[in-house]
Amino acid sequence: MEEYKKKIKQIIDRFYVECIDEFKEAELRIANDSKFRTMFRKKDYRGNIEILRGCKKATRSLRFPMGDIPKDDSLTRDLVHQTELCIRQFNRLCDSYIQMQTALQGKSEGKPLSYGEYKEVYYRTQEDNVEMNRQLKELDLLYTDFLDDEDYDVYEFIK
Repeated sequence: MEEYKKKIKQIIDRFYVECIDEFKEAELRIANDSKFRTMFRKKDYRGNIEILRGCKKATRSLRFPMGDIPKDDSLTRDLVHQTELCIRQFNRLCDSYIQMQTALQGKSEGKPLSYGEYKEVYYRTQEDNVEMNRQLKELDLLYTDFLDDEDYDVYEFIK
């Protein structure tokens, strides 16, 4: 595998691990806070917001070596483009969740939050989540093709 492809693979793997996996943990924590059995327990909205901000910050260091990719390597260029789209959508999704957690924190502190305002934030979060999943599916398909390189040993970690 060429050096630029190794760098791109490392960046994408970091996106999946440092951003997506951390976000999923935060999302699970938020979902668990929303369950009926935790209705009377104090929620850690600030903690959730900090985790989400950390997920967003992790995307800042993901820079692709575009100058190193040959012009005729359209698969790699498409993969990088799709990853950048995913990163932008991921940041939108984090922002939506942060807005929701901020609104709920305000509500818990006695600030007014109408049902209409909550519904608007909730639906935006749902729409961003659906779009993120769509973008990730596209990325997964391209990444699979990218890894299906003749030099790549799919059995590398099971020997």
